Amino acid sequence: MNSAPEFSSAEDDQTETVGLNIDLELLWSQVKGKIWLPFLVAILCGAVTLLLTKYFIKDSWKANTIIIRHQKNMSSQANIPYLYLQIDFNTIMQTILVRDHLLRVIERLEISLTPEDLYRNIIISRGNRADIINITAIWHQPEMAVKMSDAVSAVFLESYSSVQNSAAQKVNSYFLNELATSRKALIAAQQAESDFRQKHNLLSFDNQMASNYQKIQTLEIKYIESQVATDEKRAKLKATISKLTTIPKQIPLETMVAGAALNRINGLRENLQLLKLKYTSKNPKVMALEQKIATLQINSDNTSVTGQVDTTIYGQNPLYLELELEMIHYEFDLYVSDQSLAGYRLGINNTKDSLQRLSALRQEHQRHQDKMIEYRHLVSTLEGRVTDSKLALESNISDFEIIENALPPKYPERAYRKIMAITAGVFGFTVSALILIARVLFDPRVKTRNDLDPKRLIGVLPDKDTIEECHYYSAFQSLFSNLEQLRSESENRSKLITLSSTHQHEGKSTIANALTDIYLRQGKRVLYIESVEEGDGVDEAILNPFIYGKESQWQPLNVADSIDHAYFVYDQDIYLNYLDKTSFDITINTISQDYDVVIWELFPAQRHLQLYSVINNSPAAILLIAKSLFTRKDNLNRVSKYLSEKNIKPIGIILTQVPKDIYHA
Repeated sequence: MNSAPEFSSAEDDQTETVGLNIDLELLWSQVKGKIWLPFLVAILCGAVTLLLTKYFIKDSWKANTIIIRHQKNMSSQANIPYLYLQIDFNTIMQTILVRDHLLRVIERLEISLTPEDLYRNIIISRGNRADIINITAIWHQPEMAVKMSDAVSAVFLESYSSVQNSAAQKVNSYFLNELATSRKALIAAQQAESDFRQKHNLLSFDNQMASNYQKIQTLEIKYIESQVATDEKRAKLKATISKLTTIPKQIPLETMVAGAALNRINGLRENLQLLKLKYTSKNPKVMALEQKIATLQINSDNTSVTGQVDTTIYGQNPLYLELELEMIHYEFDLYVSDQSLAGYRLGINNTKDSLQRLSALRQEHQRHQDKMIEYRHLVSTLEGRVTDSKLALESNISDFEIIENALPPKYPERAYRKIMAITAGVFGFTVSALILIARVLFDPRVKTRNDLDPKRLIGVLPDKDTIEECHYYSAFQSLFSNLEQLRSESENRSKLITLSSTHQHEGKSTIANALTDIYLRQGKRVLYIESVEEGDGVDEAILNPFIYGKESQWQPLNVADSIDHAYFVYDQDIYLNYLDKTSFDITINTISQDYDVVIWELFPAQRHLQLYSVINNSPAAILLIAKSLFTRKDNLNRVSKYLSEKNIKPIGIILTQVPKDIYHA
C-alpha cells in the first residue's frame, strides 16, 4: 500500500501574498474578450426594468382642491378660554387625514381601499405664506382623482367644527355631568335635612330654646320658694321636738270606783266607733282612744282578779299628744317639701339637658344647612358654566371654505420609467463589470508567468493554434535551452526526464512529443514512456512487470529510427505492490542503458503519491506542466511543495497554451 505522506492543506500550500498587484495591460487582455457581457447585462437590465415599470407602475393623475381659511376677527371672553378657539394651521393640516375622515371618504366613494392605502394617495400642503390648504389626490384614473380630492375636502369641512369644538364639547359634557351629580347631591342634602327635622321633631330652635329657658327660670324660682318653706318647716319641727322632751307622756286621768270601769270602757268604745266613722285607723285621735280603752280594759281585768278597789287611770298627756301630732304633721310636710325640691331639681337638670341636646341638634342641623347652601352655590355655578360652554359650541363655526374644486387633469404625472431603466442598466453594467474583473483578479487558475515561482519556471509556451509558429517555436527553443541547463546543473546524472501535471489534458503529451523531436534531430536515441490507464487497451511494451520485478526482461515498441515507445499502466496492481527507491533506480538504469534520453510522461501526482515520489527521485529533470486558464494555483503549489519536502529536485515548471492576448501582454 502507499505509505507516502499526503499533501499539506491548501491553506499551507498557497503562496502568501503581501498585496494585490494589478497589471492593467494583462487585465485588459483577459477582459476585452468578454467586455460585451456587461453591455449585454446593462441592456437586459434596462429592458426588463422598463417592462416591469410599465406593468407595475401605472400612470397616476393628480387633482387638486383649494381651501381658504377666513379670519373671524372675534375677541374671546377672558373667563371662557375655549370660546372662539383658534387652532394652529399645521395642526389643522394634520387632522385632515385622520383615520375617521379617511373611512368616511372610502364609504362615500364606495371604493375598496384601506385607510392606509388612501392616506398614501393624498397629499396635504399649504400655500406659500398664505392661509390656503391644497388637498391633492393621486390616482390611476383622472375622474376618481377628482372625486377623491373633493370628497376629502368635503369631509374635512363637515368635521372641522367638531374638531374645533372638541375641547368645548368635552367641557360642556363635563359640566353637564357635574351639574346632574350636584343636583342629585342637593336633593339628597335637602332630604337629609328634612329627615333630620322629622326624626328629632324640630319646629323652631329659637322658640324651643326660649321655652326651655323660661321653664328653667320658673323652676328655679319655685325651687327657691320651696327651699325657704322647707327651712321654716324644719325649724318648727325642731322646736316641737324640743317641747316634747319637757312634757310627760302620761298623766293620771281619773280615779274610778270599782264596777264603774266597765261602764266607762263601753262608753269609750262607742266614742271610738264614732271617731272611726270620721277618721282612719291611723288618725292620732283614734289611736289615743284605742290606747285608753286598752288601758282601762287591763285595769279592769286586774281588779277582777285582786278584788274590787278604786283605781287611778293614767293616759297620754293631751298636750304631748298634740305636740306629737304636730311633729308628725311637720315631718310629713318636710317630706313633701323635700320631694318637691327633688322634683324641681330634676326638672331643672332635664331642661338643661334638653337645651344641650337642642344645641347639638342645632349644630348638626346647621351642617345640613351649610351643605345645602354649598350645593345650591355649586349648582348655580355649574349652570352658568353649562350656559357658557353651550354658547361656545354655538359660536365656534367653521372658518374654512372651498374656493376651487378639483379639475380633471389633462396629463398623467411623470413616472420616471426611463430614468429607472437607465439606472438599472448602469447598475447592471457596473455590477457585471465588477464581477468580471473580480473573477479575473481572483481567478485561482494559473494564467501568466507571474502566477508561478520564477526560480522554477523554465518556459512559457503560447497557444499554438492562436499564434504564429515562429513565436511558438522560439518559445519552445528557449524552454529546451533552459531544460538542458537544468539537466546540466542537476546532481543526478540520470537520463530520465519526467513530465507530470495536476490533472489530465494539460499538455504533457504535446511537450513530450516536441522534446522527443528535438532530441531526435540532435541524433540522440530516445525512449518515450507513456503512462496510460488500464482501460486504454494497451497490451504490449508494458513496463509494469519489469519495474515491479515480476519479469527479468522487457521489450519496447520501436516506433521509428532512434525512438522506442513503452507504456506504464496505472491499474489496481500499482496500489497493491510496493516499489522502493533502490530497486527502481536499478531498474531505470537498466532501461536507460540503450538510450540517450528517457522521457516519461507520468500520471497525475494525486493518483499515487508514493509511486510518484519514488519515480521522481531518479530523473535529471522533473517537469511540471501547468496549462494557462486551466491549472489551479493551489494544486500546482501543493505538488511543488510536496516534492520540495521530499527533497526531490531539480524541478522545472512549464506554462503551456497561454492565450495570445495574455502571452503578448
